[in-house]
Amino acid sequence: MTTTRARTSRRAAASTMWRPLLAGGLVPCLGLAPVAGVVGWTMGGSPTASSALFGLGLATLFFLVGFACLRLVLAGPASGQMAGALGVFFVQVFLLLGLVDVIEAVPGLDGRAFAVGGLVAALAWQAGQAWAVLRTRRLTYGDLEMPGDAS
Repeated sequence: MTTTRARTSRRAAASTMWRPLLAGGLVPCLGLAPVAGVVGWTMGGSPTASSALFGLGLATLFFLVGFACLRLVLAGPASGQMAGALGVFFVQVFLLLGLVDVIEAVPGLDGRAFAVGGLVAALAWQAGQAWAVLRTRRLTYGDLEMPGDAS
């Protein structure tokens, strides 16, 4: 009964965190899209602006898919959640780095502007989610017992 109650409370906490974390990631990325477009256009015209926007949009999509995967990680045991979350994050980053190499070979796209757009999206997504976690002030591991705890 205790395990079921703990798992249910963890799922409830995860479901209440879904919206603020999603908004914390999407809002900064969407808010930076006009900035990326204007800065790209100023620095190199239309091809650079479209490359920066493409990088920003694709990185945001990557992190959105990864965030959906985090829901699966949060449904698992509390002891594996941090490792699962870091695994999802690093897989996303390495896939984006590989994509930058592929994009550099595409004619008409500026690889450097694409990479900067992706980097800006990654930083904005992570900063927005950290801000959301700090604002919600919910226990992440409320049911986890540390060694040496006296109950």
